[in-house]
Amino acid sequence: MSRDDVALGSSATLNAQIWLGLFPWRPTAGWAAIASMLAAGFLNRPLDWSWQTLALLLLLVDLFWGSVWRLAAGRSELLPLGDRVARHEVWLPYMKPNSPAAQLLGADAASSLPLLFRVALPTVAVTVGVSLTLGASAFWMTGAVVVASLLGWISLRALQTPPALLHSMVTIALPWSLGLIHWGIAPGHPDWSAQLVLLSLWTIHNWGEGRTMRFGRDWLGIGLLAVADIGIGLLLIVAQAPLWLALISILWIPTWISVYLGRPLQRMNFWWLLAMLISGAALGQIL
Repeated sequence: MSRDDVALGSSATLNAQIWLGLFPWRPTAGWAAIASMLAAGFLNRPLDWSWQTLALLLLLVDLFWGSVWRLAAGRSELLPLGDRVARHEVWLPYMKPNSPAAQLLGADAASSLPLLFRVALPTVAVTVGVSLTLGASAFWMTGAVVVASLLGWISLRALQTPPALLHSMVTIALPWSLGLIHWGIAPGHPDWSAQLVLLSLWTIHNWGEGRTMRFGRDWLGIGLLAVADIGIGLLLIVAQAPLWLALISILWIPTWISVYLGRPLQRMNFWWLLAMLISGAALGQIL
């Protein structure tokens, strides 16, 4: 046994760190899953739900899917690897320095390969394993997250374009969809169409949020916010929920005042989160 084998981090086969990176009161995958739960009628029958399953689903969509999606950013958003891990060489005959494959992949074998073999592959493997405990839908959607992460990585490096839409798919669309399906509202259910409209509108809204916060006064982002807000308003009008619409409209006021005054929207996250949760609760009470 070497000196490295008795390090404090040697107790586990797989190592993980959990940290609170940003302001938690903002639209995230975990909150999207909770919104789906509210939209599925949780407030009508809270005792009928399996809290163990709910906890596992939240861990999958927020912690594990988030870890897979974070891989799209590469090293810039990963915790620093220890020197021993970062310098560890993964021996593959076709990836030797100056080999055609190494040149094609930019390896930098001492940098890229340890990240792939020691971070990316274990992250994906554990996430897939957890998804299997929640059924086929969770498994296939986990595959979609892996593909989205790969496409995001390509978008950042080959196109130098932030994958804002992919981010919204992983943050809102997939967690919300999995939540609905897991709570029994799947394609073919009488309420599926209305639920699909709501989750699609919040995916568009989140796409607009990302653009306006990343690019400042981005007119496409502002347009996406407007389309989403109008769509949600029309949905609640059709559902004959004027009181819910009035409440959500109040939560939208700070955003549009900031847009009118040309102020940044970074502090609007909390109001967007409240509006998302309340719209989900509204649909759950109406349908």
